Amino acid sequence: MRVGYILLTFTIVFVCMWFFHESTRYKAYYRTSFFSIMVMAALLYTNRVFQFLLEKGVIQSNDVFLTLERMIYYYLIFGIFCAYAFFILCLFDQFQYYPKWKILLFLLPAVIISIMVITSPWTHWIFYVENGVTYKGIFYTFGVLVAMYYGIFGSLHAFRKRKLFPKVFGECVVLVLVLTFIHYINYVITQDEILLSVALLVGIVIYMLALTTVDFYKDTTTNLFNKEAFEQYVKKEIGKGNDKTVYLIKLKNYEYLKENCHEIPLQSTIRELAECIRKYSKLPSIYYLGGGKFTVIVPKHSKFTEEEFLKRLRERFCIPFDVNGASIQLTLFIAIMNLQNGKINRTNFTKYYLACDEMKYRSNDLLEIIHGDNFGIDQLQRYHQVEEAIERALVEHEFKVFYQPIVSTKTKKIVSAEALLRLNDRVLGFISPEEFIPISESNGKIIEISDYVIDSVFRFIKENDLEKLGLDFIEVNLSMIQCMDKKLPDKLKFFLEKYEINPKFVNLEITETATNYDEERLRQQLFDIKKLGFSFSLDDYGTGYSNLVRVLEYPVDMIKLDKSIVWSAFHVQDNYVTMKNLISMFHDVRRKIVAEGVESEEQMQALNELGCDYLQGYYYSKPIVAEDFLRFTARFNA
Repeated sequence: MRVGYILLTFTIVFVCMWFFHESTRYKAYYRTSFFSIMVMAALLYTNRVFQFLLEKGVIQSNDVFLTLERMIYYYLIFGIFCAYAFFILCLFDQFQYYPKWKILLFLLPAVIISIMVITSPWTHWIFYVENGVTYKGIFYTFGVLVAMYYGIFGSLHAFRKRKLFPKVFGECVVLVLVLTFIHYINYVITQDEILLSVALLVGIVIYMLALTTVDFYKDTTTNLFNKEAFEQYVKKEIGKGNDKTVYLIKLKNYEYLKENCHEIPLQSTIRELAECIRKYSKLPSIYYLGGGKFTVIVPKHSKFTEEEFLKRLRERFCIPFDVNGASIQLTLFIAIMNLQNGKINRTNFTKYYLACDEMKYRSNDLLEIIHGDNFGIDQLQRYHQVEEAIERALVEHEFKVFYQPIVSTKTKKIVSAEALLRLNDRVLGFISPEEFIPISESNGKIIEISDYVIDSVFRFIKENDLEKLGLDFIEVNLSMIQCMDKKLPDKLKFFLEKYEINPKFVNLEITETATNYDEERLRQQLFDIKKLGFSFSLDDYGTGYSNLVRVLEYPVDMIKLDKSIVWSAFHVQDNYVTMKNLISMFHDVRRKIVAEGVESEEQMQALNELGCDYLQGYYYSKPIVAEDFLRFTARFNA
């Protein structure tokens, strides 16, 4: 009967091992450690069968043979308890990412016991065998206490952290604790070791089923919890104690990657980012909601350090990511929502979370960080209102292209103009481009808007004789997403043929920040467009990270100094010297210079003296509609 029970438990454990190993393609660290528990359990049950055969005399033995059998038995017993605690720590605390000295310190008692077990035949510390009888050693109780420590510590830790996992797992943790306690009391009364074997088996089966069930709440790309698990957590835990901090982390480049990368490289990049977040936070409560969006839940008493987490993320994002062979500088948007100050509670958490999610990006920093409780819900409402205005403008043709004159310092005449998009909505009134452009980039409407601008400008050139007006070209801005659009060269060629215009009348502006993404692809794209006959200018120079060598790698004909450089040059002497050197440096490499933001005669005269080629700003004219621009240009140049 006894050997039958042991063989049955061994069979069940073996089946569990096979099922658990095949149940998921992601071999997470905690799953590996749990699998090791099942392997040791299988070996333990094998040892029990062997022990039974020895007791019945089926297998002849001597003291050496018995000593070896006991050594394996005690090693497996203590090892299972240690592996259990290690599994719990890896599951709930990402313990595998902790410093090695902490892991070694945790394993030190187990290592000591292992050494004592191995040396026991000579030292008699844990056990010894004499004349076919096994005796307990002088430190046997110490070994039992160490095993109990690992078992109790792991169980209590699992019970305390159970709410970080889906509800079904927390219930399984409680069930394991209750059944283990019952079996232990039963063992104390009956001294039947089979009950302990059954308790171990029951615990393994319950945890295995719990982990397998939790896989239904896992994202298939990252092996993190999915959107359904996050919604369950919010419904169950948000508002209880308000002792949590929620981090919303969004990959700002996601739409670009989705548009320009194959599915496999995109998933690989998302997995790499997920691993970074998992490793740096050392938390199990990380959710991937799709679309390059992650959420991290930080309980109050966790060992998570925000400063260290953000520091390590920033260090990683200083290094470009390798995406399908291309080196791309990725950036993150991080919204921090602190539930401890009372402003964000159970009732309004979802509104604040959505407000953070819909927040337009305000900078090109590697990590753009905002605190979600520092703004009101009205910002979310405004975002949706602007989205609706963009939709109306596209359908009802409410977007208007304005033209801002550009004056040559050599001829003192208007020789060009920058086409600028404006939106005067019939509901919201005037909406600044600084507001609707980021939102358009965020919701994917920027390509449609940019196509509208190109079509409008090309039609303007077709309908007006630029040479007669004294104009050399019209500048058209390309957004970052548009620069990376694989269809851009074909689109430009289509509009050239549609309006039958010469491409020399169009100068395409790329922003300096566009060069921070896929540099190789952008460079090739620009050269392909250059072959069509277009010229290029680099807009907003001085706001990003470009240097002379980097700029020269792109086929740009003009450099537009950002207004921040121009304005600061007239307030700080060192900045004036810097601007002077920039103009001289770019002239040396045969690039023309456009100074933006010219607003006074003093600035105009100084920039003339410094040899700036073109000037643009309110000193001459603000952006004006096409009809006014034509009249203004004719009058100015006359």
